[in-house]
Amino acid sequence: MVAYPSSNQAPDIIFSDVRLSDGIAFDALSEMSSATSLVFTTAYDEYALQAFRYNGLAYLMKPVDAEELRAVMERIRQMRLPNEGLQMLMQQMKAHQMKYRERFLVAYKDGFLVVNVCDISHICTENKDTRIYLKNGKWYSISQTLEEVERELCPDDFFRVSRQYILHIDAIGGLKTHFVGKYRVVLKYYPETDVMCSRDRAPQLKEWLGK
Repeated sequence: MVAYPSSNQAPDIIFSDVRLSDGIAFDALSEMSSATSLVFTTAYDEYALQAFRYNGLAYLMKPVDAEELRAVMERIRQMRLPNEGLQMLMQQMKAHQMKYRERFLVAYKDGFLVVNVCDISHICTENKDTRIYLKNGKWYSISQTLEEVERELCPDDFFRVSRQYILHIDAIGGLKTHFVGKYRVVLKYYPETDVMCSRDRAPQLKEWLGK
């Protein structure tokens, strides 16, 4: 995180991951203005307590739930009214709702094939290759990374259970208890595929499945 020059006006809100490419976000927080609202968006739950020690207003776990984000923005709006800049941001968010990916165009033979996201069982990485597995047993390679794909998929329909797998909710048949708080995810269309949900994501997965 790069600190802003002290001569500039402090931003109203900063959205930040905890682990950045050049270090931990907390290293730069001492230079932030107390007037700035800090919202952490991260996949790492072990920093939650430290975030609130730095006056973090919210700690949103990835993939970020749209309702949780709206609730945070409304809380900030109530805290900062009147604030024309923040009100404008809220209006822009309402006017430009997130548009999630509905289909993929994948290479097939001497052309391309359209794959609808509703036909996907899961997406995973195998041998540094990102692959889309369909409910009908077919699979296709795509050029995007799993991180890029995750950002484009609707969090109501897809959940990333580990570094290797993103699953469609319709493809999950159940969970089997594993050791040390982990779960083995039973896939309806690929029952022989061994998919483990990491311990830190297991509570989120159970909550997501129970909605």
